[in-house]
Amino acid sequence: MDNLHDKIKQLHPSIQRQAQKMYEEMNSSPELKKLGVESVFISESKRELSTQMAYYSRGRMDVSDVKKMYKAAGLYTPTDEECKTPNTQTLNSKHIEGKAIDFVPIKNEKLWWTAPDTIWIEMGKIGKKYGFKWGGDWDWKDYPHFEV
Repeated sequence: MDNLHDKIKQLHPSIQRQAQKMYEEMNSSPELKKLGVESVFISESKRELSTQMAYYSRGRMDVSDVKKMYKAAGLYTPTDEECKTPNTQTLNSKHIEGKAIDFVPIKNEKLWWTAPDTIWIEMGKIGKKYGFKWGGDWDWKDYPHFEV
């Protein structure tokens, strides 16, 4: 897993301190610990346009073309099912500007993408406390996502 400080440093300087504090609070939250979260991981901060384009291609292009986009962006090889499942609604992501960050809970030393809503909601409360908009509040739910 990537170094935490590298992920924070990739962010726009205006939000690095907020993001650091949010990360620290999520990792020390008694409520999240009570819900079974061992720790919280930064899965992504600043994103290259090629990565955003690959994500955007999911569910919009043929499986083989999505896989080519992922390869060109230097990403992992997605499954056929992932290629068919949209995971972003925009090419104009705040990640490209370094003004968005994604957090994922960890359980049993693994990323817990399927954590119950109560965990994501608690993480969302913490993020909003630091002035971030939370993707869990959107019609298109993006629970790990926080942006300014």
